Amino acid sequence: MSKKYLRMTLNERIQHINLAINFTILVITGFALKYPEAFWASPITDVPLGMTFRGFLHRLSGIATVTLGGYHLLYLAFTARGRRIAIDMIPVLKDAKDLWETLKNNLFINRPAKVIKMGRFNFREKLEYLGLIWGTIVMTVTGFILWFKEEWLFFFPMWTFDVARAIHFYEAILATLTILVWHFYSVIFNPDVYPMSWAWIDGNLTEHEMELEHGLELEKIKAEQERELKDFDETRNSGGGRVYPMHREKREPLSVKRVYGAIQDMNESIKNWKGM
Repeated sequence: MSKKYLRMTLNERIQHINLAINFTILVITGFALKYPEAFWASPITDVPLGMTFRGFLHRLSGIATVTLGGYHLLYLAFTARGRRIAIDMIPVLKDAKDLWETLKNNLFINRPAKVIKMGRFNFREKLEYLGLIWGTIVMTVTGFILWFKEEWLFFFPMWTFDVARAIHFYEAILATLTILVWHFYSVIFNPDVYPMSWAWIDGNLTEHEMELEHGLELEKIKAEQERELKDFDETRNSGGGRVYPMHREKREPLSVKRVYGAIQDMNESIKNWKGM
């Protein structure tokens, strides 16, 4: 069995799934306003008060996405893993070099193709992440302008509202194409990860996937593991570093009888309680 490496914690996977669901709802309900006659919009537009429901669902998902963005910022700021992610996501000169060498590989300039070892986040992931941040900010600002049209026009001329509407629409097209063409290829259609990368479900990458996309990170992890093993061997030779088995108390398996007994005990405790 191939060794696996943690890529996304449960917290991060929940954030990712939340974003995927709300992004999908925003795309469908948003384009349904522009193309109400499209076949994929009929489940929304054909029901009673369909367009009213569309607007409500679009705004609700928008608020959920903004809330998720706020939580993600708190995660980055107040957890050790989050701060490490933020630092590792900062673009560096090597990302530009990796991009250039990847282009040369794809255009058959490098013959044979050059092996590119990338860090925890490669240049594609960094660009996509920065694009997500930029897109969320733009869509949030323009979305609120469209939502509170009357309040906006009380202070600003009509042409600013029209600009916000155009930016909101074209940024939505760009974001949708980015997911369908770029992100889906990276995690689904890429022959190296087909049928798909399972990291968003189980949080792990195989050693093969790590070698392809995060070779430097894999070398770093292996070096740390070897150093820990060496430190352990050294302490063991000097009388330390011993491993003792943990003996856990054997518990009765959970059953209806056990739950019922626990409830009875709790009721007796409540009845016998005399107060302080």
